[in-house]
Amino acid sequence: MRPSHQGWNSGPTGILRQYLADNHSCVIVGVQATAARMSQETVVAQGMLARFAQWQGRQPESLAADATYGNGEFLQWLADRSVTPYMRTRDSIHRKRSPFFGPERFTYEPENNRYICPAGQFLNYGGRVYRNRAFNYIGTRKKCGPCSLRPQCTSAAFRGLIIHQNEPARQRARALVNTPEFAKAQRQRKKVEALFAELKNQIGLRRLRLRRLRFVREQFFMAAVAQNIKRLVRFLSRPITPLVAATI
Repeated sequence: MRPSHQGWNSGPTGILRQYLADNHSCVIVGVQATAARMSQETVVAQGMLARFAQWQGRQPESLAADATYGNGEFLQWLADRSVTPYMRTRDSIHRKRSPFFGPERFTYEPENNRYICPAGQFLNYGGRVYRNRAFNYIGTRKKCGPCSLRPQCTSAAFRGLIIHQNEPARQRARALVNTPEFAKAQRQRKKVEALFAELKNQIGLRRLRLRRLRFVREQFFMAAVAQNIKRLVRFLSRPITPLVAATI
C-alpha cells in the first residue's frame, strides 16, 4: 500500500487529495480530500487504512510514503498494527544540519531510564517536554566539561537530549531506509504519482469545478472510480492463451 497527496486550488483555501493505492495492481483503494494542512495528512491516512482493514478484514503488510508521513505518532500507529513502514522520518531541519552527535549515537538503558553518551557518561531523565511530545535527558557540567568528545557533542556547558515519545518506532523506520525492500517500495510508490498525471493529462481534471469540501470529495471519488474502471478494462481485456489440444 502507498498513500500520496496532490495539491489543488479551490477558492481562497487549498485542497489536498490523498490516494491509497495497491502496489501490485495500482488500483485506488482509498481517496479523500482535506484542507491543505500537513497535520491532516496522517490523520486521513489512518482513516483510509482503517477503512481498508475493515473492508478486507486484514491490515496491509507494508506502507510506502514520503517523509511527510514519517512523524512519530503515525509510525507508532503503524507499529501497533504490524505494518512495515517504508518511509523516511520527518526530522527537524536543525537536527539534519547539526554538527553534533545525533540521538542514534546514544545508548538507552531502560532499567535505569537513562542514556549513555559515546564517552560512556550518563544522561539522566530530566522530565517531559509536552510541547514536543518528548522526554528530556541531560548531563552535568562535571561530566561534560572535561570530556574530550565535547566539541563533537555540544557547544553548551552540558549535553541535553530530546527524545520523542515514539522514538523506538522512528528508529525502526530509519533502520529500514538502507534495505533493498525500502528501495523497491519507493520505486513502486512512483506509480501513484502517475495516477495524478493521468488525472490531469488524460481525464482532464486540471482544476476543480465545484467548491466546498463535500462537493470536492464527490468530484475526487468520481475521478478515482473512472481511473479504477480503466484498470479493470485493461485487466479484463488481456488475451487468454488458448489451450493446445492434445492428440494421441
